[in-house]
Amino acid sequence: MTTINDRQLRSTYSALETQFRADPNTKVDGNGMVKLLAAVADTWWSGQASLEKSLSKPGITRAEQLALVKNGMGSTEKADLIRILDKGAVPLTDEVKSFLEQVVDRAAPPAPTDGALRITGNQAGGLIKGTLAAGSTVEALNLSTAPNARLTAEDTFVLGKAGADGKFQGSVPDMKEGDLIKMRSRDAAGKAGDWVTVRASGLGTDTRNAEVAIFRIGLTDEKNGKISLENINASRQVSEPGAKLMFINERTSEKTTITMDANGTFPADTKLNGKAGDSFSVRASDGTNNKDFSAEVGKVQVPGGTGGTGGGVQLPDPKLHKDEMNADGTPKFSTKRFTGPLYTDGLAATDVKQGQIGNCYMPAGVASVAHVMPEVIKEMIKDNGNGSYTVTFKEEDYRNGGYKNKEITVDADLYVRSYGGPLYGSSSGSTSPDKMEMWWPVLEKAFAQWKGSFNAIGNGGVASEVIEAIVGRPNADLSIRYSDETKVWNKIKTSVDNKMPVAAGTYGKDEASRYTNTGVHSNHAYSILGYEERGGEKYVNIRNPWGETEPWPGDGKNDGIFALKLKDFMKLYQTVYTVR
Repeated sequence: MTTINDRQLRSTYSALETQFRADPNTKVDGNGMVKLLAAVADTWWSGQASLEKSLSKPGITRAEQLALVKNGMGSTEKADLIRILDKGAVPLTDEVKSFLEQVVDRAAPPAPTDGALRITGNQAGGLIKGTLAAGSTVEALNLSTAPNARLTAEDTFVLGKAGADGKFQGSVPDMKEGDLIKMRSRDAAGKAGDWVTVRASGLGTDTRNAEVAIFRIGLTDEKNGKISLENINASRQVSEPGAKLMFINERTSEKTTITMDANGTFPADTKLNGKAGDSFSVRASDGTNNKDFSAEVGKVQVPGGTGGTGGGVQLPDPKLHKDEMNADGTPKFSTKRFTGPLYTDGLAATDVKQGQIGNCYMPAGVASVAHVMPEVIKEMIKDNGNGSYTVTFKEEDYRNGGYKNKEITVDADLYVRSYGGPLYGSSSGSTSPDKMEMWWPVLEKAFAQWKGSFNAIGNGGVASEVIEAIVGRPNADLSIRYSDETKVWNKIKTSVDNKMPVAAGTYGKDEASRYTNTGVHSNHAYSILGYEERGGEKYVNIRNPWGETEPWPGDGKNDGIFALKLKDFMKLYQTVYTVR
């Protein structure tokens, strides 16, 4: 007989030995293993019978069984189990032997065969740990920090990859106690698993309140005492899921509290009581911080008209993009007179930030000109000193050849969001009406005026055509799909060396899968700021016209500027845009 010290385990194994003597074909199978494990893990608060029931419940996984056993197993039981493994008289099936080796810490757990993602333990030390199918990756997104970034639920990064033992671990940038971390698995074939969300714990005190993307809050007067409340960027969050936002009407003092839905946005048909011109104080709580809603995150105002405010000349404004118009043809947003300086600290690519409109090709092209030819932009924009600006574009002269000047005069009224900042293009610094640097918003407004409306320029375009309209040179685009690395590298290098503006565009949304976890976006244009060679690798220096969002982990600045290896640039970008 095998020497076993634990009384319960000795009794259970003795019964198996008796069965084996009666039938030499007997092996310890799954049922026998459950009886052994229940004897190994029994405690004063959870007896053998109770554990046997828990260990054999339908749907329980090997990982869950392992956790139950380890929770109750002491050193004596562990030593007894090792003797059963090494010297036991009753044969074990291969599956049972493999699992018991895990119980006594002599073998790594196998990867889950169902590929499901499971998180284990807390996030102490800043790490998320868990198991999933061997070779699969874990994609993650911090839902608590995403609202104030241009991130959708699909803008994940690779947290980690499971090894042969099915284990993974990884860190999330700026993860703090209480953060909601959304994750899913993706297997080697590219198939994504179900989302799993955990609230980070083990990191100390929860001090981060729910963030609010106040610039995404849209208010519309329904002219019946009701104000419709919407997320003007429906694919992105206003706050974290489950957060509560309180709106206080500063005219009536009425308070309305709204709970964010599972996507971190307003439930459908959310209303406030109010009228045009009403201002609302916005407060937020994640349930732990700011429970009394005493701290304000900002103010929003219901549009009360479309006319500009402030002194100076008043000129007609280009119409809004169709997505920013109500069904009856009235605008959802009003204008405000901006009085900030044309330039603050010179003129640079980093001044340019894309707004609500889908015209990435334009800020990408303009920023590329600002990077190498700032003097050209300074010469094209004239401050008339009366609240208006004249912007001189270059228009192709089909009759005489070359280019001719096209002067467009606009005033300093800009469409604004409910919190008061620009709806469309803005500068990277302050967005306050009396401080914001104006050259880029003015240039964009003039371009919309020239082409007919913001809708005319807000549905995609070509970056080199914008560059051409500024510098008066014909485009010289290059298709990356049909070029090799040498040709693309030489095109970028020659353009940069000759101080020609350069931009690049990615593939369309029909090829969005190639951008999974890259930090680069499909159907998007970027400025190229330069190139470099280091460590035997060629890199292209790139800027996202959003002024943020870049491949993870980046350099920690999240300013949208990053260096991409040429081989990755070749995979992710479709066209190089420049001029002759």
